[in-house]
Amino acid sequence: MRVLNFGYFKISTYILIIGIAFLISFIVFYKISKKNYIKLDIIYIYVINIVGFAIGSKLMSLISNNIKITIYNFINSGYSFVGGIIGSIVLVALYCKKYKIDFINILSNFMVIYPLIYSISKIGCFLNGCCYGSIKINYINYKFPLQLVDSIIMLILFIILLVKSNKQKTLVIGMFLGIFNMVRFLEDYVRDSRNIIIFNFTLEQILCGILIIIGVIINRFRMYKKQENRPNRATL
Repeated sequence: MRVLNFGYFKISTYILIIGIAFLISFIVFYKISKKNYIKLDIIYIYVINIVGFAIGSKLMSLISNNIKITIYNFINSGYSFVGGIIGSIVLVALYCKKYKIDFINILSNFMVIYPLIYSISKIGCFLNGCCYGSIKINYINYKFPLQLVDSIIMLILFIILLVKSNKQKTLVIGMFLGIFNMVRFLEDYVRDSRNIIIFNFTLEQILCGILIIIGVIINRFRMYKKQENRPNRATL
């Protein structure tokens, strides 16, 4: 892991970029949430999101790599973005339930910023020299900057979801779950290392597949409700 040295203070490049990603994303999250929630609630929810994300991403990394879950391994393990999202959603959902906050609205706002966090964090992966793609060309194992491709795709997804975030909450949730996890599912085939669980699928791909199905169901349900609420011409 590459480290920046500031005299007696040292910090890894990856952790620094992750911190910047969450800081910038908080600013966006605050701006799209302040119309409906007070400042303190927004801060609490975002902090809970970070805690859930950290726990979920670490646990997912340990499980997917078949590493025993201990405090030492937890602290020194890598990160799984899909696991982080799941951990974040669980803790935020519990908080919203306890304090009677509209979970769907909050979830929609998080779905907007998740691609932004991912996009910036992938720059950290590139600077850290990890998460490259691997393709064999003429029997040569070629590494290409999959992190930068990821970063661009997710930045585009973030912009699209941000534009739609004002009115189409369920659409944002469905689009994020579908597009984000489809990208993750496909790109997993060209990652440097894959821990296959079953039928050439990794644990992360299996979870991505489940989340894609949920996203499709959400969008189909939204379309059904939209058609149901449309006036019947025969009654006009």
